[in-house]
Parts: sequence; C-alpha cells; structure tokens
Amino acid sequence: MFGNYTDNARRAVVMAQEETRFIHDSYIGPEHLLLGLLHAFPDAVQTALGVWPDELRDAIVGFVPSGPLDTSESFPFTRESLDALKAAQRTALELHSDHVGIKHLLFGVLSVHSDRLDRALVDAGVDRDSAQTRIMAALTQG
Repeated sequence: MFGNYTDNARRAVVMAQEETRFIHDSYIGPEHLLLGLLHAFPDAVQTALGVWPDELRDAIVGFVPSGPLDTSESFPFTRESLDALKAAQRTALELHSDHVGIKHLLFGVLSVHSDRLDRALVDAGVDRDSAQTRIMAALTQG
C-alpha cells in the first residue's frame, strides 16, 4: 500500500501509529495521520493549516479518553483513514506524480471527515477549505 510513498510520507504514517499508541487509542484514524504529520513535519503542517502545531495537537488529544497504554504491535486503519490514504494516492495521480509525499498525505487527510478530526480542526481554528487551497497550490507549484 505504501510502495510509492516517499520516505517522509511513510515516516508520517509510522508516526501516526506511534501517536495512536501514545494517546491510548486502538485504531489509526485520520486524526492520527494528522498527528503523525505534525510530529514529523510541524513546519509544513503549520504553513499549510495556518495554526501552531501545539494548538492543533492539543485540540486532537483533547478528545481522547484516557486509558491504559496499548502495547499492540500494529493498529487497524479506520475506514476514514483508509479513505484519506486513497485520496492522497488519487491526488498524486491526478497531479502526475509518481510518489505520494507529505503534501499529498495532508491533502488526503483534509479530504475526509470524522467526528474527532472535524472537531479538532474547528477547535484549533483551521479553515479546511483555505488549507486545502494552500496545499493544492503548493502541490501544483512543485
């Protein structure tokens, strides 16, 4: 599934799994993918979303119920996170890119809706439409 992902994009997905473990969830949702991107590439996310990484992280983690640390080796992707990964692939293909990079992945995450992600974006003050426009502009400019 991640064969045509850049090393950086793969790193963000791996960090999403680590974030899932850290915040005691048992699945990888689009909010975890966003946390992985935040962890690995805070400056890129800040530029694209127009908010400080800590504000967004706090907004996402604020919706997480506390629980025991999950020591699982891997976590399943939710339907929404799989949709985000597919949207990233689709965006890369539409832009004639051979690889899925972090901007494609971020665009994919913003293309899906889930309760936790949507609430966190609103709470952090992210304008999803403006962010997607900025990311697409960055993608088309190279």
